[in-house]
Formats: sequence, structure tokens, C-alpha cells
Amino acid sequence: MLFPRPPGARRGLPARDVALLSALPATELSDLLVRSGGSPTQAHATTAKVVRYVLGGDVGFGALDPRWDELTLQALGIGAWAHGALLGLSARASLELAERAPASDGSERLLLRAGDGALVETVIIPGPGRTTVCISSQVGCARACSFCETGALGLERQLDAAEIVDQIRVARALWGSKSPPIQNVVFMGMGEPFDNLAEVARATHILTDDRGLKLSPSRVTVSTVGVADKLEAFFRTCRAELAVSLNAPDDARRSAIMPVNERFPLATLIDALRTHTPRGHKVLFEYVLIGGFNDARADADLVADLVAPVRCRVNVIPVNPGPDPAHRAPTPEAMNQFVARLAERGVTTLVRRPRGRDVGGACGQLAGAARARGSLPLA
Repeated sequence: MLFPRPPGARRGLPARDVALLSALPATELSDLLVRSGGSPTQAHATTAKVVRYVLGGDVGFGALDPRWDELTLQALGIGAWAHGALLGLSARASLELAERAPASDGSERLLLRAGDGALVETVIIPGPGRTTVCISSQVGCARACSFCETGALGLERQLDAAEIVDQIRVARALWGSKSPPIQNVVFMGMGEPFDNLAEVARATHILTDDRGLKLSPSRVTVSTVGVADKLEAFFRTCRAELAVSLNAPDDARRSAIMPVNERFPLATLIDALRTHTPRGHKVLFEYVLIGGFNDARADADLVADLVAPVRCRVNVIPVNPGPDPAHRAPTPEAMNQFVARLAERGVTTLVRRPRGRDVGGACGQLAGAARARGSLPLA
């Protein structure tokens, strides 16, 4: 257990008002360097050197507290004209590791501490071809979905772009050169990304820029509970794919487990997706399967009818132990029948098996500070 630290102690972490390199999209850093006297060509080349040194490139991985001084900039081949502007920024990560919890299936839940003591969780999920990092966008969450431990916490604050990007920095530093490499990022951790869309958008640009981490936008997925009035802004500002938590086949049941449905009922959500999803894009619907609640064969027919207007696929996720003990996992037979019926109806369907459940790292189990206080079991 690594997480105890005296309240208020920063241990050298940058304050939230310090300008961090990991918070700057490459375009903004280039603009800053042009204003500092460089030509656009010089600024572009310098930005690439800086971002790859601080964040790591598409193959390597950066340090969490890299040396950042005149000698470093000289060694990187950066001209003196840029030193003043660059040394006014911090290269240090905004997060530190508070706990590392490896699961029996090879995934790892990370509890990370920000400079103000706020705690968020990130999960490293190795797969057969690539490793995924599940990251958070908020400390807590205001959306109060009944199957989610994060929702039971309420919202403490937003994460800024540096705190989002630095989750990848920490994960890459810990994962190192292990195989398969980290090539996939999902905003499916703590928080509702659409409630922090400006910072999430900045983070997606930092993660996908060719001068930095060089992740493909198709390998970055942002998940929402269905905040329909922000879909247009998401597609306009974010370099990422979209996932939508569906979780029920009708309004009555969805409202019972997801308060957002009262404001954005299913018809409104589907219409917004049909209107704003760019041509060629496919929406990922996530469907948490709860035994005896939304797992009947007839429910699969309702889901197939519901999603028919949207080019999509459906991920079926057996519910994990969470804040409501009444929510139980479906039987294997019920899950197989549900998935088979969706497939019969022509819906592309995938079952997402629980990962990291034995350390509280599976879908709906991230709880940050509550777990650190000892008020929540691992799973």
C-alpha cells in the first residue's frame, strides 16, 4: 500500500496553476515558440523535439520528472532563442503513483495523486495485440449511475489536460518495454468526459499529434453516458472515436439506473447520434448486462430496434460488483442468448469480459479516494 501521505503535502508536484508541457497541444506550443522569435519551421521542429523528449515518442516512453534546464535544451539541439519560453514551462508530470495493484489477469489498477492531493484511478489492460490504458477525466462523477462506484462518490473536480495526458505518461513509464505495447486509450475511467469536454478535447489532440505520442485517433475512444446536446461539439473538437453507455432497452429502465436519461431520453439520444455522427464513423454502444433486469431475449430485440438508425456495434459487459447489491451478473446462458439474438438481428456484438475485477479495476469499480480511505473493498 503506497498511498498514505500527509494531507496537503505536494512532494514537489507542480501546482495546478503552473504551465505544464503535458497540457499543451503541439499547435499551441508551436504558436508560443513563434511568439518567442522563432520561424514557423523552427517552431515546428523544436516542438517535435520537446514533446518527444517529455512525453516519449511512438516507440519510447518519457520520464515523469525529466531533467529540464539549459544543458538539456542544448543537448536536444534547441536554439537559445527558445530557451526562455521553454524553461518557463514545467516538464514534470502532474501526477504521482500512490498505489499499483496488479490483477491476476495481467491488468493493473493505478491509483494516482495530483498536486492538490486529489486521487484518480487508471487501469492498464494488456490484450493479445495491444495494451489499452483506461483513463479518467474527472475526480469523481456527478452522473450517479447506479452500477458505478465513481458515481457514488459525486463530483469533486475536473481534471485538466495535463492530468489526463499524464495518466498515459505514468502508465507508459510503468509498462516500459513490455509487450504488447500501449497503443490504445479509452476514456472509460472515473468521470463523464462530456462534462469536461474542453480539457478532454485538448488531451485527445496531445495524444494523437504526430509530433508526440502519435496515437491513431481510431485508437482513442471517449465514452459518454449520453449527453446528447454535446455530441456536435465532441465530433467537432475531439480526435477520437465515440462510445455511448446504453445499458437499457427502454426509457423506464434506463432512467432507473442512469439519471441522465431523464434529460436525454433514448429517442433524443439516438436522433442526436444520427444527426451528428460524421459519415463513415461507427458508434460503440456499451450495454451493461444486469441479471433479471435487462438481459432477456426480448430486450435484445428492443436494443436491435433502438440502434438500427445508427451505424454501430454493441459491447455487452456483464455487470461487476458495485454500489448496488441488487445488481447481479447475468447467467452465462442468459448472456449467450442475449448476444446470439443481437447477432441474429444483424447487430455487430462483442462481449467485454471483466478485467482487473479482483483488484477493483473492472468497469464500474473505480473509486479513487473511497478505496484509499479503506471504505471500499477491492472487488
